[in-house]
Amino acid sequence: MHDEKEARVGQDSRAIPAGGNNAISRHPHTALVFLANLITRLLPTSRCYPLKAFLYWIAGYQVSRSCRIISSAQICGNCQVTIGDDTFIGYDVLIVGGESRIDIGRFVDIGPRVCIVSGTHAIDMHGSHSAGAGCSKDIVIEDGVWIGANSTILGGVRLGRKCVIGAGSVVTRDIPPYAIAVGVPCRAIKIWNKDACWWDRASLTTT
Repeated sequence: MHDEKEARVGQDSRAIPAGGNNAISRHPHTALVFLANLITRLLPTSRCYPLKAFLYWIAGYQVSRSCRIISSAQICGNCQVTIGDDTFIGYDVLIVGGESRIDIGRFVDIGPRVCIVSGTHAIDMHGSHSAGAGCSKDIVIEDGVWIGANSTILGGVRLGRKCVIGAGSVVTRDIPPYAIAVGVPCRAIKIWNKDACWWDRASLTTT
């Protein structure tokens, strides 16, 4: 059943190349990004998924045709964004960044009001603004990750395959594969033991 589903998803995504390590690098166009977000918001909330993916692809983002983007979600900035097959982007999700990559894998589920932000600023204690020179760091979200509502994913982190991020978490460091991670800052609390089919308590070396 799962093999048939994955094969079908692969076929569906051929018209618009899927995200991932082998994706072609594309650069967004500011005016087209604005139009893509504007038109997407006018479409039915949980319908027209291929059209939404196509609009973001035209704008310059590498979005799989089989991903599902809720109309209130937004992708902004001049970062290179890839979104893989059968990934769900929930209500009011914001994906934004500067000169960086945001790679979201296949079969990822992103809950409502999640912020994925690759950009930040250096702290400036001499200038008028504490937010100094801007910089951006890559974000990688591997296949099968589930991100709970109202979480924030900051630049420079990798979320390992099939890890689960608890609602309201702020991710500032890498999260290992098959982990449940929660909190501010987000830390792994359990790791799935595939051999024993059991959850092990995460050690300090994995958090």
